[in-house]
Amino acid sequence: MLRKQDEEKSIGRRRLLRRAGAVAAGMAGAGVAGAASATPAQAAAGDPVIQGVDNVVETATTLRNTGVRAALRLANDKTYGPNPDGRVSAEPALQIRPSGTTISDLAEAGSISMAIDGNIWVVTKGNGSTLNESHIIHTSANSNRIVPLVPQRVLDTRYASSRGLVREPGYLDSSGRLLAGRSISLRLTDHLYYADAVFGTVTVVQPTLAGFAQVYPFGISRPTDFSSINFAPNQILSNAFVCGVGSDNDSSHYATDLINVYSSVTAHVIVDITAAVVSAGRVNPRSAMPVRGIDRRGKATWEK
Repeated sequence: MLRKQDEEKSIGRRRLLRRAGAVAAGMAGAGVAGAASATPAQAAAGDPVIQGVDNVVETATTLRNTGVRAALRLANDKTYGPNPDGRVSAEPALQIRPSGTTISDLAEAGSISMAIDGNIWVVTKGNGSTLNESHIIHTSANSNRIVPLVPQRVLDTRYASSRGLVREPGYLDSSGRLLAGRSISLRLTDHLYYADAVFGTVTVVQPTLAGFAQVYPFGISRPTDFSSINFAPNQILSNAFVCGVGSDNDSSHYATDLINVYSSVTAHVIVDITAAVVSAGRVNPRSAMPVRGIDRRGKATWEK
């Protein structure tokens, strides 16, 4: 009888040791993405989390830290690089599995999910309704921001040294003036990379005739029913503009971040840029305004 009990205890210990190799301390039922070949584990309340498999639960699971400044930390220390551009790529510490096209309005406030298109959704408390409200979290993939630039002169046809961004040779006369009825394209890649739009000013210098000039996105037909600036003969006149930015995808002369400038009469043209709209793109740090921090020691004059 004692020998049989000893054998049962030995078998029980071996089972526990095998299970311990696959178990991480934790609460029941947190979803853990596992190997594709693993079989989902049916987790009940009180069961530990099993690493390497999907842990399937039917109800909400809570991981709670109650200490001062306690946080739930998910860490993955694996990195690659640095790349030739100096960047170091990190492996993700967390993946939200994409599903559906939005998040349920019945979800609790604070719930987060990722749709199959990669957009992240968050739920906020509804206003007096039984349903909560769902919102897309804006990222560089689905939103943009305005980035102020140190003001940059990107074109001044009066000087040969300031015509280097012009792509179309033969569109300027012997004095460098933009020919009547012609459009030139400006490359802004010294300052921008895949920008969505650019803010700036266009100046026309002493045209011999009255006319108008246009700043418009590269890659579209020139619109005929708008003007960025209208001028009279011999004026020096400026006006602000906001213009979309395009790319030339032709493999023989591929280029990004292009805008077009057109003049109805032959004239010198100056273009300055002051800010850019970017989402997935970037701004050259040398062209951007320095990032400002907030001095926490002070406060605004209108604060009580």
